[in-house]
Amino acid sequence: MGFIFIKKCKLFISIAIMFLMANSCFSCDDTLVMLLTAKNPTSEFSKSIRSFMNNLTVLGTALKYSQKDDYSTELTGVLDSWLDFSKKYMTNPPEEAKNDRQWIEKMSKTAKKIGEIRKLINIKKYSDAHNDVLELSNTIGSFFESVGVTDEKQVFITASADINDLQRLISKKEYIEAKNQIHNKIIRDLNDFEKYLKEEEDKSIASNTSKIINSISFEIENNKAPEEIDKKISMLRTSFEELRSRILMEEWFSDDEVQKESN
Repeated sequence: MGFIFIKKCKLFISIAIMFLMANSCFSCDDTLVMLLTAKNPTSEFSKSIRSFMNNLTVLGTALKYSQKDDYSTELTGVLDSWLDFSKKYMTNPPEEAKNDRQWIEKMSKTAKKIGEIRKLINIKKYSDAHNDVLELSNTIGSFFESVGVTDEKQVFITASADINDLQRLISKKEYIEAKNQIHNKIIRDLNDFEKYLKEEEDKSIASNTSKIINSISFEIENNKAPEEIDKKISMLRTSFEELRSRILMEEWFSDDEVQKESN
């Protein structure tokens, strides 16, 4: 009975994770921050950094998908949540990161990047601002370096950052660098993911992910428009996130845990 219950829970949580992925922004991986704070989700640090990342996601989404002349509401959300976060932790790391010797440097660099994003928005350089949002979102994982993350979660952080970098390169039409990014990093990320995959269904998703990577490479080789290639990158991000959810299912519902519950 317990075995069946856990199997049902596994299916339910898998669907829930996919729902979160479907409703997340393709420019900032705030679902990743949710996973990184899952160990202690109610701590002030967890709540504060999730609030900041959520607002950064909203701004990134608006800059990418909304064509308008005023992003002050979205920018204010980022500034306010960062102000709240920095007031608490600029010079005093949270308990989770008390041993991080680079904490103040990370905080200072984040504040500087936010200032650059605000300046770009003020002068209406929205594409550049979006690229800087992508760059900033890549650094959020560094706030968890001293917290201690599992090897697979480090793979998640790396892959998310690498896809963001690929998206930025395509946006700027830096296709040679984008090709190098795929061959040197994205393919490596997929190989790293595959080490944690066990079921045939997982391997099928990995195979589909590989096909998307090849399709992106083909479009780069044929000098397709950035907008067209970006659609494939969105598909790639979703596919990686689906693989991530499958790996998490294996972590949360390992055979040992299922057997233990069934007894």
